[in-house]
Amino acid sequence: MAKWEPFEEIKRLEDEIDDIFNQFWRSTRIPKLSLPRIKPGKEIASFESTMWNPAADVIEKESEVIVKCDLPGVDKKDVKIKINPESITIAGELKKEKKQNEENYYVEERVYGAFSKVIPLPAEVDPEKAQAKFENGVLELTIPKAEIKNFKEITL
Repeated sequence: MAKWEPFEEIKRLEDEIDDIFNQFWRSTRIPKLSLPRIKPGKEIASFESTMWNPAADVIEKESEVIVKCDLPGVDKKDVKIKINPESITIAGELKKEKKQNEENYYVEERVYGAFSKVIPLPAEVDPEKAQAKFENGVLELTIPKAEIKNFKEITL
């Protein structure tokens, strides 16, 4: 009677799965990808109503938390910021430029529309002392950490 070797069984199963994938890829022909030709004046698909999620960095320092958020093309009057002790919500809208009727777009990939991003913070902050700066499409928030109050010990 032969001894059962579980690792040999696992190796055999792994080899069988590899063979199945190899057979699949050998039998599959991948077509060449090409962009369709678009005639001038013909309407093309756009992402006008797509929500987008701007990139953000959160940096914790000894006495403050700094949040940097990329908002290229967004006007600062279209940005709303809500700061809670544990999180920040940045919302707004990237408005689409008005197209001229004589322009013939070949490809339109830039995303426009509303956005809302909730960013959890690594430490509790004091929203009342927050400062904001918006330069070159980058929003930078500097928020001091909340002061930790001393606890009072009560003896009975």
